[in-house]
Amino acid sequence: MLDSVREEAIGLSSEVRYRAVGEDGVLVHLENGRVVVVNEVGLRVVQLLDRPRTRQELAAAIAGEFDVSTEQAEIDIGRFIAELDREQVLNRSW
Repeated sequence: MLDSVREEAIGLSSEVRYRAVGEDGVLVHLENGRVVVVNEVGLRVVQLLDRPRTRQELAAAIAGEFDVSTEQAEIDIGRFIAELDREQVLNRSW
């Protein structure tokens, strides 16, 4: 029997706080002082990261809420997650 590979769940670091400002969002890393500004879709992704989710779960949610295909959402989510990783605002140790 083949073992299925489970996709990694991603969540927002407990050191990060965020707030909606108009249609955008602002994330602040409390420990290192980093500030990240995201657009409306980015803010929605951040809100979805209130609990661990896979990239596929995030893409499905975004595709359902915004006018974008699941395939395009997966590509965009991958890029956005990489950006959030660089900014050190994610937690992958669930």
